[in-house]
Amino acid sequence: MRTSKIFGLILGGMLLLSALAMVASPVLADGNGAGNGNGNGSEGSGEQSSDSGNGVNAETYQKASGNSLLGKMGYSYGHGQGGFVFYDLDEDTGIITDYGLNTSYGEKVLISNITVDGFVPESVRTTGSVAKIVDGDTVVMVHDNPTGMYHLFVNDSTNVTIVLAGDIVVTEQKVLNESCDMTYQLVISDGNVTGMIASEDPFMVTENGTVIECTVTEDLMVRFLPQTAHRHQWLETALMYAVQNGSVGAEVTVMADDEESVYDVMCYRNELQVQVQQVTQNKLQMSIGGQNQQGCLLLINTDSGTMDMTQDRLRVCIDGTEISEADDALELMYGQPDEACYVIVEDEGVQQMLVYLPADTVGAITVEGVDELSDLFSPIGLAMMIGAVGLVAVAGIVVFRKR
Repeated sequence: MRTSKIFGLILGGMLLLSALAMVASPVLADGNGAGNGNGNGSEGSGEQSSDSGNGVNAETYQKASGNSLLGKMGYSYGHGQGGFVFYDLDEDTGIITDYGLNTSYGEKVLISNITVDGFVPESVRTTGSVAKIVDGDTVVMVHDNPTGMYHLFVNDSTNVTIVLAGDIVVTEQKVLNESCDMTYQLVISDGNVTGMIASEDPFMVTENGTVIECTVTEDLMVRFLPQTAHRHQWLETALMYAVQNGSVGAEVTVMADDEESVYDVMCYRNELQVQVQQVTQNKLQMSIGGQNQQGCLLLINTDSGTMDMTQDRLRVCIDGTEISEADDALELMYGQPDEACYVIVEDEGVQQMLVYLPADTVGAITVEGVDELSDLFSPIGLAMMIGAVGLVAVAGIVVFRKR
């Protein structure tokens, strides 16, 4: 009789733990979905908040911008101003003038004007760190971040003229392998500030290297090396060259706290689509679609308040399969590992994660910080607890019977 009571108590406890596991499973798997990024496939940004009517407040953007992670683009009466980039736009002619950056030497105009033939803006819209200027199928994207980027997309062959400012001149012309994105590239510099202009179409450089002409058939990109007081200048420089040679497929910036989150996506390859699906504190989910024929890098920017990437208990998965951490960022950028992997660079709360995706690797990517308690109360952890309790129960019964 006593044996039956003890066995009943043990069985009841096991059933209770099983019930807890079934209740906990959907709760742990659920999350607050983030808004989808918007744009033409080459960029996206979004926000989510506990109060959807208020959106994300300026303080969150200011915090992100202060960490050199996420800019905020504004536009009014022909003047665009971000935390890093500024420019003037003639809305009647579509000509951009006085395009510059807040550099390490102060505010500096780098391009006198950019003229796109036949481009008369129908609308100018700012979302997060991006200004989108549209005329039918022709789109200009201006990104505000430590490097500042002008990106032109066209459907028909279009003549473009760029006139450099100050002492900025073309210092080098490159023709890369045709299999690379942006085959034709120009290095521009004044000795202090360095940038690049790239396209799939050849350039004509005149006026002692200060005037650039190109008949663009797909897209043209202008981007500068970061000149702000950034904590990872060596990595930013290496990443810039990785962008130039087509190694970096996309850049994602995320910030979140208990109440709200913001994210920004910038794709460097037209054939690659990146969509953020969920941003919460300590978790990021995104999908990588399209084509990844050569293998590519995914750059993720965040801060320690959103997710502590320096701890050992960080889980990075592709389609549910956990990938390993590499030892060196340069190994990912130039070593082309055989398998998917990632590396973390952190300094004073500012974090960057590089994820290497081998050729033909696309799918769902999850980055999640996991603590011991969450592992303990996960479905697998609860199952292990139940199994342990079961073993103890069986051992107790055996001992009791022997007595």
